[in-house]
Amino acid sequence: MKAVVLAAGKGTRLREITDSVPKPMLEVGGKPMLWRVLTALRAAGVSEAAVIVGYRGDVIRDYFGSGESVGVRLTYFVQEVQDGTGRAAEPAREFLSDGPFFFSFGDILTGDSAYASMAEAYENDPSDLLLAVREVPDPSRFGAVRARDGRILEIVEKPAPGSAPSNWVNAGFFVSHPLLFEYTARLKPSARGEFEIPDAIRMMIADGRVVRAYELTEPWTDIGTPEDLAAAGSEGDRPA
Repeated sequence: MKAVVLAAGKGTRLREITDSVPKPMLEVGGKPMLWRVLTALRAAGVSEAAVIVGYRGDVIRDYFGSGESVGVRLTYFVQEVQDGTGRAAEPAREFLSDGPFFFSFGDILTGDSAYASMAEAYENDPSDLLLAVREVPDPSRFGAVRARDGRILEIVEKPAPGSAPSNWVNAGFFVSHPLLFEYTARLKPSARGEFEIPDAIRMMIADGRVVRAYELTEPWTDIGTPEDLAAAGSEGDRPA
């Protein structure tokens, strides 16, 4: 299986921390977050990955090169315009056209076994898209999901407190069939003026595509702020 990892962003909420390095290259436990994502993908059987670069992409290329240090053959693609996650993987569309692939971000950390367990779940019950979901105390910060019998019926982005359909939220990575690109090509700008990958998933659901949930039980952190970064660095169970 192949993978695409989005690593083009600066991470403006991290302020001056990312003035000289892209967000995915910030270290947690002595290793860049992107290193942790790529090695976890390797453990899931990924042998080739597209890395989408943009802001300070030279830092990522210089560190990883062809990917020997992480055991994954890397091909780099540039997101020329930072216009959201929905169009970010478009440069790698042909690279990903030959079968299901992982779609992930370089700033989301989870446990050692998450990607491997998810790949096994997809192999045992293939679908158009298998989305990692995580139970959280407050789903209002994320995209809350409503599912029945493992099939996702709805994603509600940042629901008002008390209105979420469940406490399970979009964990930010998934396995998808290449038909995903048929939907990202149809995206319109969101209220934020960006093309959003959850909007493409919602269109798939509306079309009756099979979008299933993988319930993630491993540790999970979406690094968005300096506080998130500090908390991740202090945890002893970070993937190694």
